[in-house]
Amino acid sequence: MSRTAVMRSILFAPGARADMYAKTLTTGADVVCLDLEDATAPKDKAGGRITAFEFLAAGGEGPVRAVRMNGLKTVDGAKDLVRIAELAPKSGLLVMPKVDAAEEVKVVAAQLDEVGSGLRIVPLIETLRALDDCLAIATASPRVAGLLFGAVDFSSELGTEVAHEPLLYTRSRLVVASKRAEIDLWDVPTLDYKDLDLVTREVATARALGFTGKAVMHPSHVPLVNAGFTPTEAEVARAKKFVAAYEAEPSGLVVVDGKLIEKPVIRSMEKILARAKAAGVA
Repeated sequence: MSRTAVMRSILFAPGARADMYAKTLTTGADVVCLDLEDATAPKDKAGGRITAFEFLAAGGEGPVRAVRMNGLKTVDGAKDLVRIAELAPKSGLLVMPKVDAAEEVKVVAAQLDEVGSGLRIVPLIETLRALDDCLAIATASPRVAGLLFGAVDFSSELGTEVAHEPLLYTRSRLVVASKRAEIDLWDVPTLDYKDLDLVTREVATARALGFTGKAVMHPSHVPLVNAGFTPTEAEVARAKKFVAAYEAEPSGLVVVDGKLIEKPVIRSMEKILARAKAAGVA
């Protein structure tokens, strides 16, 4: 199971709208996710299940392909797993909604192992129980590619608005879990899709907390998310300067711009350079 180079933006589209599939691949999104859960009406789930998973299994050049299945504890979720077993996609992502515990991820991972699928898993953290178990979920299987924060459902269960302050603790917990597991972490889409300034602000806030990307509901958000989660020229230049100075000093004690630079700082700089290279800017 290979890890994709960079996954900053995840564009969601209705799973039953096969007429939209081709267009989603041209938006510049790093990941295109067809949604068979919330964005697909009950009467359309059977048809969407056929076309969405065929899209996933087809693979090809361009964005990483993904499908958000129905909840594991639902009949539609069980049918989704049967369809996955029939097609055994070689690559792509399977987004699992309403994950409450690590055991659910392990069950799906075992089924993917059995059919020889190369799918990786993205658990949606959108319940209080999931937050309690977030580190175990993040490390449940090597197939886990990252966590996605489902702030709307989570805030409803918590009894708060979908706002920065009441969800700061939750986001911080998820950042720690994702860093411990060394996986990606995506923030919830900006709900006011017409407010591009808000998208930019939310991207900056999420990145400052340690998120690596963000889900989007509208193609106009994609370039803002991609740019916001890509190291800037100044960041890349600074990282190169620090790494070069450190490598040139055998003692490991380096002062750059009046600051003592030690190994933990260099590791952080190396991560910036790796992400910049993956995004094609270094």
